[in-house]
Amino acid sequence: MGAVNINSSKNPRSPVSRTRPFPQFHRISIYYLAFLLLPLLILLLSLTKENIRSPPPPSFSHPLFSYLQTPELEIMRFHVLSLLGVGGALINVAYSAAIALAPRQTNSPEPIAPTTIPDFVDLLSLDSTTATEVAAKLNDSAAALNLTGAPPSKAKLRKRTADLATELACWIIQLKFAGDACQDGSTSYTTLSTLNWSKTCWLQPKCIVSPSSASQVSVAMIIVSYLNVKYSVRSGGHTPNPGYANSNGGVLIDMSKFQSMSLSTDGTVASIGPGLKWVDVYNYFNQRGTTVLGGRIPDVGVGGLLLGGGLSFFANKYGLACDNVKNFEMVTPDGRILNANAGQNSDLFWALKGGSGNFGIVTRFDMYARNDLAQIWYEVRVYDASQTPAILDAVENFQKNGEVADTKASFVFSATTDVTLVGYIYGGTASSLPSAFSAFSSIPFLGNFALPTVGTHYQLVASLASAFSPIPARHDYRAVSTGVNATMYKTVYAFWKTQALAINAATGGSANMSFSIQSFSKSAVDYGYSNGGNALGLVSQAQQWFTMLIDWDNAADDTAVRAAGKAVTDKWSEVSNALGFGNPYIYTNDASRDQNPLATYPAANIAQMRTVSHKYDPRQIAQNLQSDGYLLSKVP
Repeated sequence: MGAVNINSSKNPRSPVSRTRPFPQFHRISIYYLAFLLLPLLILLLSLTKENIRSPPPPSFSHPLFSYLQTPELEIMRFHVLSLLGVGGALINVAYSAAIALAPRQTNSPEPIAPTTIPDFVDLLSLDSTTATEVAAKLNDSAAALNLTGAPPSKAKLRKRTADLATELACWIIQLKFAGDACQDGSTSYTTLSTLNWSKTCWLQPKCIVSPSSASQVSVAMIIVSYLNVKYSVRSGGHTPNPGYANSNGGVLIDMSKFQSMSLSTDGTVASIGPGLKWVDVYNYFNQRGTTVLGGRIPDVGVGGLLLGGGLSFFANKYGLACDNVKNFEMVTPDGRILNANAGQNSDLFWALKGGSGNFGIVTRFDMYARNDLAQIWYEVRVYDASQTPAILDAVENFQKNGEVADTKASFVFSATTDVTLVGYIYGGTASSLPSAFSAFSSIPFLGNFALPTVGTHYQLVASLASAFSPIPARHDYRAVSTGVNATMYKTVYAFWKTQALAINAATGGSANMSFSIQSFSKSAVDYGYSNGGNALGLVSQAQQWFTMLIDWDNAADDTAVRAAGKAVTDKWSEVSNALGFGNPYIYTNDASRDQNPLATYPAANIAQMRTVSHKYDPRQIAQNLQSDGYLLSKVP
């Protein structure tokens, strides 16, 4: 299943149809025109009366020449020329059909930058009455909003976020999207503004729009970009960082209606909407005998995870989840719809793999289906906290030996102050704990959270759902990366436990802090490079990406709780650097609001990402109007 050709539209004024002509097609057309006219000219000449009339008598005589002038041969020549003309015309018909039907390597569509109110209204495809109403209101506000001139400079883009522009944008969105848009005071607004996983992100956007197609996302972006209104985008809403998938004021573009899933006829490509949760994705594709690489937590959304990189249970064999995307369908910040893959917009394809929300809004992910992972083995054991130091020794052993010897093997490790859970996952079938996990086999455990099972990806993820409380709370992540060393792990674990117990007591038992080591092997890094590369620029060596989740109830405790978390990641950096295992990389999907993961990417990668950003977002709308996020504009 290849990239979808989106360079045509029934609506000639649709942003989808505004594409550059194909330069190579112009050259072909010149040769084609000459090739077409020549045989037609021959045919025309052959049909004239003059063409079969005998020529004037020659000035000399020869028997052969006399024969060449006979009427019989003239008639034969007429038929030959006629056949040449007809044959040439038929060849040209076939040639033109081949040109029309052949796949074309297209350039990106031209940027959409309406400079007048009529241009803007025309792009909205409104009925005539509504279009007139919108144009009149825009004309009334034109002077205040500077809508009558050329596109504003970057400086003006930052300043023009007045209430008037936001109110006008939301009014137009309500007219255009009707029941798929809402504002404060409605039941749907209350529901949609509190869909985010963390209560830290239960904010108050001016309006919410829930598009259900790429063309609708395009219209939404044309509105916010023309009026220069702040916006945010929410896929699954699992980030705990305020402003990243919701905002106070501005427009929230809610992608929850992008729920489509399909499998190509040959079973190799899975197409997935960004509004889905991973547990639902696995359920759908496991029923069809396959799966994809995605998130490990049931209610994590598709879009954010894939754009941030995406840790999966099977990274050791297949790299990050983003390394398993074949094609992105995306709407640029100014409203163009395009595809990015290895053969089309390949620079954007590379940047989207780990580049976060810097380049536009992805409306479909086409991923490689992994039929070899249709059946897997897994077990989750529960250990007393006293066994955690021994488990951390086994973790180092596995990272240096087990996952190297068998790329099908992976583990998850998460500790609380009372117990430690270790999940053993194997990308195939097994009758007992695979030998790759032998370092863990002698450690006593209390029991099983999940019994040894040969099952599906969906069954594994669904079984983890009960580990997460359904009661809404405030959450925060923090991330840090290091090399592989058990002494370091145990040192920081001891420090973390002290901090976790202290903050729990200080908040009256409200705040709970976890300690998770996430292995990322050399083979996982190398897979990404072998599959076209990604934006992260990881060092080709075994490493671990620590993450810590903190849950608490009261906003009054925000500062103290987040300070306790920061103390732990600071300790990681201190100890890892002292022991020679420091790693500057911060995993985007686990980073906190005060961390800057993109600043830990290689400078050359950031430079290339900026080039891509300016190419596909020449007005830098995503950098200037997006409410917040891991933006390139934040990277020094």
